[in-house]
Amino acid sequence: MKKIISFISVFALFIIGCSDSDVFQDENILKSTNFTGTTTECYPDIDGLVSGLPTSVEVTTTAKPGMDSYFTININDSDLAGENIPAWCIDVDRSLGVDHTFVADVYSSTESLPDLFENPENFDLINWIINQQYIGKPSPSGGNYTFGDVQWAIWELIDDVNCVACAFLGDGWSVTKGQEIVDAALASPEAEGFVPDCGQLIAIVLIPQDNSQPIFITLEVPCDCRELECETAFARGENGATCFIDTPQEFDRWGWTIGPITEGDYTYDVYAGAGQCDISKGVLVGTVDVSYSDGNVEFEYNIDEGYTVQETHSYAGKAMFPTDKKGRPTVAPGQYSIAKGLNGEIYIIAHAVVCK
Repeated sequence: MKKIISFISVFALFIIGCSDSDVFQDENILKSTNFTGTTTECYPDIDGLVSGLPTSVEVTTTAKPGMDSYFTININDSDLAGENIPAWCIDVDRSLGVDHTFVADVYSSTESLPDLFENPENFDLINWIINQQYIGKPSPSGGNYTFGDVQWAIWELIDDVNCVACAFLGDGWSVTKGQEIVDAALASPEAEGFVPDCGQLIAIVLIPQDNSQPIFITLEVPCDCRELECETAFARGENGATCFIDTPQEFDRWGWTIGPITEGDYTYDVYAGAGQCDISKGVLVGTVDVSYSDGNVEFEYNIDEGYTVQETHSYAGKAMFPTDKKGRPTVAPGQYSIAKGLNGEIYIIAHAVVCK
């Protein structure tokens, strides 16, 4: 059961993952209460990426430092094969030179790793860092961030000690800028528990079987996309629910206004696709809980598993319907709002767009 709570906000949009559809950006949706259509939703398919990784690969280091990374490497076999691939060091204690060929075991940084790293729990922060595209961005301490600053930050987070000589970090790097990156990762609420989304980068760990220095490369997270059928949905009460069509305004859109109600807690069924307010034509997709207390109204949408909620709009006020800019009654969800400081009897409307 998905729970979505509306407070004073007029409009809430919920999209899981990333969507390549602009269906819900169309202003016509704000004017219409009856929406039927499709949208494409995409989810990060990390499981699919991990399941397709080879168990091991043959690697040859080709440069140290690389152009904008600590190493460049060639992977000589498997689906990961390629030349001059950027790679990063994740163990200060070991060494790895140029023109060194070795076989490496392959792991995703999101799975359990061999007991080689002092702070493996910080791979979420490292994944966050590699997706911030620091290299070339200006630093508040002066100059631009370099790959050396990023590499120093990686060591600082994953190892128990950082570099001493700090060779091969290139020109223009500094401890100050590296620490800025570390501090940003530690301070960001997004970095803790970060999981790369569709199209973002994920660290793939390569652990040499000859006990030389572990490294990681990055891969783009693929998207698992599917097309969803979407419908307008409205809450309906057993008593005191009036179909939009049956009001003096004779709206040509279906849906219900509920009321009048007094202070208290209420639960209403939510129906999708119930044209002409005929629930036999629609589908029960969940419920909405409405709490009216001390002049405040809160809505909590409880939509059944299997449905994705694309939008919710909630109305609460003294009148049966909200009004448009010209003061005319309207049932357009884009005009819904929750009035403040309510008292006595009120009306409510609860609207959603659900997809399956």
